[in-house]
Amino acid sequence: MADCSPATPAPARKLLAGGSGTARKVASAAALGFDLDDAGHFFSGLWQLIKAKATELAAYTATLLAALARKADELLPPETRSETLRRWLHVAVTVLIPAVLGALALYCLARCCWRCCCSARAARRRTMMVAPGRGGARMPRGVFEDNPRLYFRDLRAGKPLDQSILY
Repeated sequence: MADCSPATPAPARKLLAGGSGTARKVASAAALGFDLDDAGHFFSGLWQLIKAKATELAAYTATLLAALARKADELLPPETRSETLRRWLHVAVTVLIPAVLGALALYCLARCCWRCCCSARAARRRTMMVAPGRGGARMPRGVFEDNPRLYFRDLRAGKPLDQSILY
């Protein structure tokens, strides 16, 4: 109880009765001007601010939706609204939906082709192998597999490996 001083607030004195290190930290925080009872007021003020901002956001959203509704009434007057919407629906069903589905099918086909053909060939071209008959020199496997006859003709002719194909 030697830690308790007259300047320590009452709630902190209650915590200091045990004499633990945590109690000393609470007492030093109280000496710095932070009171645990005021923490509730801080969060209460924060909650009030959040509620005020949410109210402002709701009012702004309601104003925006009302403006959009007025604009929709200008573009689609109630007298001709059903006929105009029927025309737009007809255009959507006969033109837009098939166009979107066709574009989606083309995209899927192109992606499948790229995955199956192009990326496999590129991966094969990047895979390295030991060049036959070249004393341990390495070369891309794809170059060899594309034309092994040309490779062995160049080997018998004594031509060196083309440096451009190695990278």
